[in-house]
Amino acid sequence: MVQRRLALAGTVRVVEGKIEYEPAPPGQLGPDVVVVGRTTRAESKDSLAELPLTLDVDVDLGRRLTFDGSGLETSLEGHVRVTTAGDGHLLGRGTISAANGTYFAFGQKLTIDRGRLIFDGPLDNPALDVVALRKNLAVEAGVEVSGTVKVPRVRITSNPPVPENEALAWLVTGEGLSGSSRSDYAALAAASAALLSRGGKPITTQIAQSIGLDDISVRSGGIGAAGTTGTAGQVIVFGKRITDRLTLAYEQGLSIAANAVRLEYALTNTLTLRAEAGAVSGVGVYYRRAFD
Repeated sequence: MVQRRLALAGTVRVVEGKIEYEPAPPGQLGPDVVVVGRTTRAESKDSLAELPLTLDVDVDLGRRLTFDGSGLETSLEGHVRVTTAGDGHLLGRGTISAANGTYFAFGQKLTIDRGRLIFDGPLDNPALDVVALRKNLAVEAGVEVSGTVKVPRVRITSNPPVPENEALAWLVTGEGLSGSSRSDYAALAAASAALLSRGGKPITTQIAQSIGLDDISVRSGGIGAAGTTGTAGQVIVFGKRITDRLTLAYEQGLSIAANAVRLEYALTNTLTLRAEAGAVSGVGVYYRRAFD
């Protein structure tokens, strides 16, 4: 006992675990909204501070703790020392890092290049240091999140650096602004998926993962290498990412009886090896370069 509080000290190590985050259902008012005439359940704002408990615990997340929710899928690693301040509030010191994580934004699956929660004060308001990019493109575009959990700052970023509107085009469509004439339909589909997913996974991705695939999308350009324009050139693509660089896709024409199987291996950000079998069969090496 310390000052009539129960003192707990030591080390806690997570052997294995999974955290699933369920967002609040729509239609509920926030806790700061008061409706005149409606009774609410009285809650103590500082209930944790009122507990007769003093903590000094080092939490080791280990290497088998995962998080899944709001479009984020990742393993969590790191150490956080949790202590109790003089007024009873919880404080944190340490860093939690994302490992092999992915995040869905603007209807796209992004790879987390850097993801950290930095604790140096109140446990419920760590600093954010997150960069998630759409990989294996000539311009790898994505989002960068900084600030704190309560006051986050989000901006579009890219590698190599390009203007924000150009980076957004690469993020949403996979092409620069110069290819926008062919990407209008893809941009609309991605934007619609982002809205329907409410910041989480696109509905098409949820359906795809339920049957063992990674993505189902509609794009223009025709089957295989024989690209066409207009409605006749729209195809539905069923994709499966085997590794970070190897992708298998099946294409089926929406208005023509044609299909193809495509296998792609990203040698570098600009160089891709592609093998196709279908309306047009063959093997080729594709090089892409972005011009300012």
